[in-house]
Amino acid sequence: MNALIKVAALAAVLTVSTAFAQNYPAPEPSAKSSDKSADYSKLDVNGDGSISKDEAKKDPTLSAKFSELDTDKSGSLTTAELSAGMSKSQ
Repeated sequence: MNALIKVAALAAVLTVSTAFAQNYPAPEPSAKSSDKSADYSKLDVNGDGSISKDEAKKDPTLSAKFSELDTDKSGSLTTAELSAGMSKSQ
């Protein structure tokens, strides 16, 4: 009888643990933020990690806000400036 209780307890533990071990899909990033960052990376034609004023002209929205987003007035937008600008607009 004692062995039967141990087997039943083990079966219960294994059943419960498999219920918690299910694979749930990872949440997808919001389309709004991921689409924008993908678009901005495509704008960086020369691959220097920032977007120049000329490169920004390919995106009318970004071009219109370029001066506002270029907080250090360097003539190019860094990823930090883009992130800060995106968080303001949301």
